Amino acid sequence: MANANAITILQRTVKTPMQLYKFLLRSCNKLPKGPQEFYKHSIKQSFKQHIYEPDPERVKQIMEKSLTDAEWIFKKYNIDLKSLVQPNKS
Repeated sequence: MANANAITILQRTVKTPMQLYKFLLRSCNKLPKGPQEFYKHSIKQSFKQHIYEPDPERVKQIMEKSLTDAEWIFKKYNIDLKSLVQPNKS
């Protein structure tokens, strides 16, 4: 489960909804063009829908679900989540 480690790293790295939003939008650039546009739109709509969520526990749940969904999408398109979490060091 290499991706489980990447998700753990991501959960430690992405601590705020805005950080998650930016990470997800940047990660969409790794997707093929059609799905890229679809998922970018979906991320923006979801963020707008939950932007004023008052319950911190609910925000945490939404963020965890977003990461789980992102992992599924990256697996679907054979994108290594670890490469998104820890970019190549040159």
